[in-house]
Amino acid sequence: MSPIQRIADLPFRERDPLALLHIEDEERAAPEDFAGFGYARIPAIHLDDGGPRPPRLVRDALVLGLHSADDGPALADDVELEFWLDDGASVAALLSVFLADWLPRLRAGEAAIVLALCNPHRAALPRPAAAGATPLYYPTGDVESWLDIADDGARRLRLAADAWHLAE
Repeated sequence: MSPIQRIADLPFRERDPLALLHIEDEERAAPEDFAGFGYARIPAIHLDDGGPRPPRLVRDALVLGLHSADDGPALADDVELEFWLDDGASVAALLSVFLADWLPRLRAGEAAIVLALCNPHRAALPRPAAAGATPLYYPTGDVESWLDIADDGARRLRLAADAWHLAE
């Protein structure tokens, strides 16, 4: 049995942005499956839906790296999360419950909140009260993280998904 009795007990910690987004190897050819979790404050991140417009630039973002349960139920307005702990145990929680508990502790005046999690059942997520007036972006479909490096050496973090939405 896991020592986690409440969502507040989860070891949800601040991480280096590249580690959070599983981009430790800047030369990787393609994203790999990743079940890690945590958060990072990122000065600029691009949200890419693969459409004709350039990716949306989001500045001063609190990025929450979360893992949706691979066999979670199809919910219209929520996502079941799965947290794999260091001891091999896993803990499940609904995204809505997780955000209600953790957002008040994590928010620190950032301009936006970005959920970096797969949303395989394409749930339409309502705006969590704990987000306050801060815009909260979430994806539909799978999410892939990328580190784009321009010819001049400029580095850009990018999250790609089928679509990005602003929680209403």
